[in-house]
Amino acid sequence: MVQYGLEWEGVEYVRVTHTLKSTEREKLEIIAGLLRQAGYRGGKIDWQTGINIVRLSRDDVSSEPDERARIRGIVDHFEIEDWTVTFS
Repeated sequence: MVQYGLEWEGVEYVRVTHTLKSTEREKLEIIAGLLRQAGYRGGKIDWQTGINIVRLSRDDVSSEPDERARIRGIVDHFEIEDWTVTFS
């Protein structure tokens, strides 16, 4: 599920939060480490009913399409089962 609807006109930077879910904890550990090195915050992996969940956020996003493409590449490469992105 991907949430849409933020008006970008006149907005220089927005906050983004990515939520990734996978049955394979190791994949999320690698992704969280990479994104923390790239300036994202968060990355604590929670386990809920057989699925691992990690949330990462960043405040200085200036392009929704670029951000989606960047993370989509990681999600596809690691074959993550579920990815949600929220811009606010």
